[in-house]
Amino acid sequence: MTGNERLIVVVDSSYDRANDLKDLIEFLDAPAVCIATPGNWKSRIGDNPLAAVFLNECIPQTDIAALIENVGKLDPNIPIVLVDGERHA
Repeated sequence: MTGNERLIVVVDSSYDRANDLKDLIEFLDAPAVCIATPGNWKSRIGDNPLAAVFLNECIPQTDIAALIENVGKLDPNIPIVLVDGERHA
């Protein structure tokens, strides 16, 4: 990934669940997808502008609220999708 490529980030505390969703998004022809945890998402995206954020609802509510707030500070127009954790477990 280059610093100019718009990135989709999948945030989840479960690597396997996040990787499954990443594979599905990539299958839909979105090559710039990375996975992250609530604690490392900023370092994982680096200088790449965000295209979208997928959050697993199994993440603690306080982490979800903090992520939404921080993504909004980057750009309030970035789409944030809350994913049903039970379906991707």
